[in-house]
Amino acid sequence: MTTYGQWITKSTGIGALLGGVTGFFYGAYIMATNSALGWTNALDTVGSAVVALLFAVMIGSLCIVIGGLAGLVLGIGAFPLGSSFSEKR
Repeated sequence: MTTYGQWITKSTGIGALLGGVTGFFYGAYIMATNSALGWTNALDTVGSAVVALLFAVMIGSLCIVIGGLAGLVLGIGAFPLGSSFSEKR
């Protein structure tokens, strides 16, 4: 059985990872479907790709923080619940 600190660390890491990946892809999708960006010639495509990636990294970074906090809260609440079911009586 893992300790309480290890459980919190794992749940925070998992939440941050899921939040970051989801936020990155969501940000890339939002910017790629934006009608203000031009995808017609090579120079516009490169500029639009750079803007889309920068926006995706910013949204992903924000979602890492939000996911980490959500994992922390869920980890704090879920450990006592999980340990109470696994104890032998």
